[in-house]
Amino acid sequence: MSILSRPSEDWGTSLTLKNEEQISKSAKRPLWVRLVTISIVWTALALVLGGYLLSLVFRDTLEQNFDERLNSLLENLIGVSSDDTSTVVDLYRPMVDPRFDQPYSGWYWQISPQGFDPFRSRSLWDVNLDVDFETSASATIYRQTTGPEGQILRLVERDITVPGSEVVYRFAVAVDTIEIDEQTDRFDNILLIGLTALGLGLVAASLLQVFLGLRPLGHIKESLGKVRTGEVEYLPSDFPREIQPLADELNALLDHNNEIVERSRTQVGNLAHALKTPIAVLRNEARMNTDSEHSQMSSTVAKQTENMHKYVEHYLKRARMSANIKTIGSHSLVLPSIKNIARALNKIHENKYITVKTDLPENDLIFRGDVNDFEEMVGNLMENAMKWATKEISVECNKDDKWINIEIRDDGPGIDIKEREAVFARGERLDEKTPGSGLGLSIVKDLSELYGGKIKLDENDQSGNHKGLKVTLILPSI
Repeated sequence: MSILSRPSEDWGTSLTLKNEEQISKSAKRPLWVRLVTISIVWTALALVLGGYLLSLVFRDTLEQNFDERLNSLLENLIGVSSDDTSTVVDLYRPMVDPRFDQPYSGWYWQISPQGFDPFRSRSLWDVNLDVDFETSASATIYRQTTGPEGQILRLVERDITVPGSEVVYRFAVAVDTIEIDEQTDRFDNILLIGLTALGLGLVAASLLQVFLGLRPLGHIKESLGKVRTGEVEYLPSDFPREIQPLADELNALLDHNNEIVERSRTQVGNLAHALKTPIAVLRNEARMNTDSEHSQMSSTVAKQTENMHKYVEHYLKRARMSANIKTIGSHSLVLPSIKNIARALNKIHENKYITVKTDLPENDLIFRGDVNDFEEMVGNLMENAMKWATKEISVECNKDDKWINIEIRDDGPGIDIKEREAVFARGERLDEKTPGSGLGLSIVKDLSELYGGKIKLDENDQSGNHKGLKVTLILPSI
């Protein structure tokens, strides 16, 4: 039994998954599209139903008025008719409307004595209206019938008995209903135009309503962008009453995020203080015992504590960077920082010089992040370039959409393609004779990735002898 029930269970599961997928897709549609779609659908349904009902009411009113006119014509026909004992009926005065005298005009009257030939209007020519004496017409009867040329006629009839005579006279007046149809069509056309204009107006009003209703959300988006770029610290408090609680919660979230960052900084500082002291003691003890009988052990301890010191410095620095990363609200100018670093390095390396160039105004190059982090990254790269350059290095800055590209070129020996990835490893140094800890490029790589950027190494194609290195640092911009 359980085996037989599995297909139905699988089928039910697949249906559930399909329903969830459909719900997920509908939930991803823009809110304004859903609101406008619902408004258009309900507006269209209301207008179509309302237009249909109005058309029915209008036609019913026309038919009632038409029947009243027919009844008036019937009363007129009865009033102007005369008879004698020979059952000859005549009109002592013609009908008011001249169309009763025009052949097949659609306006007809007929007087039918029961058992005798009927008397009819000239418009009927030689055709008789259909009269059924088996159906009593002692009260006025309204019905549809067919005219001489296939017209659809609205007919009113009544039986009249003349005093002193046993003959029953059936008086009938029939008029073509094309007049009702034409007026109904004309009304429907006007109604269609009016309802279409009304529908377009309602849709436009709905679009305006949705636009005005959702505009505060766009204001929140703009305000969050200003918070992210550092123009303001918090969202303003001028939102509508329904939206303001959301803005307040976002401001509370920003406060909470700042508290976490400050707490992380404190913990990182405490950790740095706690680890540095024991490592420093071990290093000093190892150095002091280099001449003792345990010199080999002391040398090993000194080497390992030095490595520990490097790694602790690296990870503590990375922790500080993570804690100090405050992309929300932080920004810094690129060119002033680079020029300050260049001036400092030119003083240290007097036999080498740095050129900084860009085609963009100073205010167009803004790094979305902390200025200290920016100077840490660019300073490491420029110092490394100066260390290996023969005579000069160049720094070129440009902007690509929302990213800043900083290219640092030197005319040094460069780095082999196979070794370019290795230089980013922690503590890795391709030349042990050159002073340094081997953590510079690793720190730059880690810090740039924390900001969502990246670093690339290429050959300096502007160097005449095809030597040198080009380092491209890509960072987020405002």
